Amino acid sequence: MSYQVGLDLGSAGTTVATGRGVVTRNQRRHNAPAREVAQLLEDLAARHGEAPSRVAMTHPLAWPHEHLEQVRQDLIEQGRADVLFVPAPHAAAMAFDDTAQLAEHSTVAVFDFGATAADITLLCKQGVLLLAGRPERVDIGGFDLDDLVVEHVVAKIGTHSPELVRSCVEAKELLGSYPEVRIPVITDDEAREVRLSRLEFEAIIRPAVELVVDALERVVRSAGLCEPDVILLVGGSARIPLVVKEIAARLHIPAMRAPDGAAATGAYLEAKQLEPEPAETPAVSLPQPREEDKPKHRLPTTPFIAAGLLAVVLGGGWAAHEAMNRPKVEITSVVLAPPGIAVLPRV
Repeated sequence: MSYQVGLDLGSAGTTVATGRGVVTRNQRRHNAPAREVAQLLEDLAARHGEAPSRVAMTHPLAWPHEHLEQVRQDLIEQGRADVLFVPAPHAAAMAFDDTAQLAEHSTVAVFDFGATAADITLLCKQGVLLLAGRPERVDIGGFDLDDLVVEHVVAKIGTHSPELVRSCVEAKELLGSYPEVRIPVITDDEAREVRLSRLEFEAIIRPAVELVVDALERVVRSAGLCEPDVILLVGGSARIPLVVKEIAARLHIPAMRAPDGAAATGAYLEAKQLEPEPAETPAVSLPQPREEDKPKHRLPTTPFIAAGLLAVVLGGGWAAHEAMNRPKVEITSVVLAPPGIAVLPRV
């Protein structure tokens, strides 16, 4: 059975969307995009028993035309000339519109604060999603916020290790839900911990967050009268409480968090929409058999059966002769008394 696939090749991981749901591989990619796509599709074909009938992948809106053409050529060399390209903000807005059912001429600002950059795009629904205003990209992402936290903790304890870096990244993610996180620090001499509060974390990252929200304000102002009805928050860094508070305080526009894998889901919807409908198989009606074509069931003729049939014929003729010679009797109505009540015998 044919199926469609949507791919979002992010910097922190690759998200795959099919009709069965969304799966994210949380790892940085080291392959070229075309090779990454080919490997993913090979895995899907092995899992489902056949290759997908339609594939769509997202790309940053800021990619130049030359870069897109190079990726397309690389995909052709990998045997995937049929892959569709969908801009990432459009894909995220399509997934949001599929559930929210935006009214015609609604405007949505896609605030994609990902691992390596923040992309802000304003889209207006006019049958399809069209650009409104001037999109902007800021080269600040979640990896930069990780580095700020690591620098702060290292300055406190005076030591650095790969384990400490991983702990700092986990602490940054936990501070979205907890007011304080304790980071373990293990050295040759002792094992101790460093406390990092949410207020401390927000003070560390506030300058970077303000730069990103400044860009969002510029994009909204560039749209003129097409002020967004909603701001769609996409990407892991967009979930940081300080980001949401800063947007609400400055723009006074409702902000909604996109579901996980929104861009990949939108790409899947685009692939599904462009899949041709299966041709209907015409029904074939068999003609009813004619009367003369119907098989006639004949009884086998035996001496006993022949004698029986002769007796029936002779008997029928004699009964008819008696009925014709019988005197006619006038039939009158007879009124019968109503039946009585039946009483069952006692046992």
